[in-house]
Amino acid sequence: MIKANLSPMALSLAVLFACNPDKNPIDSTTDEPSTESSGTDSTAGDPTGDPTGDPTGDEPVVTTTEGDPSTGDPTEGETTGPVDGGPPCIDTPTVIAVDADTPLGNTAQGLLADKLGPRSTLLTFAEEPLSLADAWRGVTLPLSVELRYEGGEIRWVESEINPEYGGEGFPGECIDRLEVDVGFDFVTEGLEFDEHRDGVLRFVDAESASLRVELLPPGLNGSLDPATLYKDEEPQWVVTGIEIGATFQGAALGGELLNEVQVGDDESGFVGFGNVAWWGDPIDP
Repeated sequence: MIKANLSPMALSLAVLFACNPDKNPIDSTTDEPSTESSGTDSTAGDPTGDPTGDPTGDEPVVTTTEGDPSTGDPTEGETTGPVDGGPPCIDTPTVIAVDADTPLGNTAQGLLADKLGPRSTLLTFAEEPLSLADAWRGVTLPLSVELRYEGGEIRWVESEINPEYGGEGFPGECIDRLEVDVGFDFVTEGLEFDEHRDGVLRFVDAESASLRVELLPPGLNGSLDPATLYKDEEPQWVVTGIEIGATFQGAALGGELLNEVQVGDDESGFVGFGNVAWWGDPIDP
């Protein structure tokens, strides 16, 4: 099975495969999703995972960190599997209070101040690829989103290169960051989406923050059937994953709805990943 980046601007399967063959999709092959992305309301979280173990202990917690320095989003970039010597980054989290100073020059409370609360916006589905079902192509839905902080854990994470990493090349920078356990609501007026989930908001500087929330698996709580997103024609496009991506720039908030699709059968088909809709304020890359 080939993995490709699913670009809404692709006009054919051939163009779709040729443009971006290296983007890894949502991991939908494991039997059991992580605790942050399993369950129903207020149980699904950031698909990239969360540092585990005792964050206050003497031993560092080793996790795989992915980074994209161009966007400041530590959840972007290529994901690597287990290799000799462990993951590329060693993360050491320290739990801090909401009103404690952070290396970003402000408290978590101060950083969250202009980002919390409900917002009304629009969710607009893409016009392409042409395999999108006519019922969804270009459709705009009134949307309400809300970032909530309800006393969740706050961590300052120091991330450094693992000197024993044995993988080929290096997939991204090890980025120090502030992580805040939050809630995120994503509800369309007609309840096609009715999602109230947990996630991890990540700050890499005082202005920008990012959040990724996995909806499928485990599954949508709204009425939208993912099987209806694409036309019923050969080769079949089967949706195997759906995520919300959210980016803050100061008080501005915007993002995308991303999906993973399997196109065709296991032998001749491929897996693609990319945007299927956009929402909120325009955010500069």
